[in-house]
Amino acid sequence: MKTKAILLVLATLLAGQSFATGKRNPGMICAENQFIEQLEFGYITNIQGGPDHGSAVLVHLSNGISVPLNYRFNANDRQGKAIIDALTLAFFSQRKVTLIDHYSNNCDDFDQLILPSP
Repeated sequence: MKTKAILLVLATLLAGQSFATGKRNPGMICAENQFIEQLEFGYITNIQGGPDHGSAVLVHLSNGISVPLNYRFNANDRQGKAIIDALTLAFFSQRKVTLIDHYSNNCDDFDQLILPSP
């Protein structure tokens, strides 16, 4: 009985680890290796997630696509500040970015930013 309990605990821990690593949902690439043409901040009403009390962020890319930052990661969220800093860095240094959507996997917004070395 004790062995079964230990195996159950180990199986639960391993399952939790697989969820944490993101292997179940690698996300959908919304834009790959694109320059940022324009950044919008504030009360943006025509995006997924809405204006979020004036904290919305919208990224316009060189391929003509515009993708909002997920409302859970925008200017009024602690996690969003790092993404916004990275977006600003990429914009001013003219570095290419890759945007990924993990929440709905349909690129109505993004929640991950990849900023490769130049």
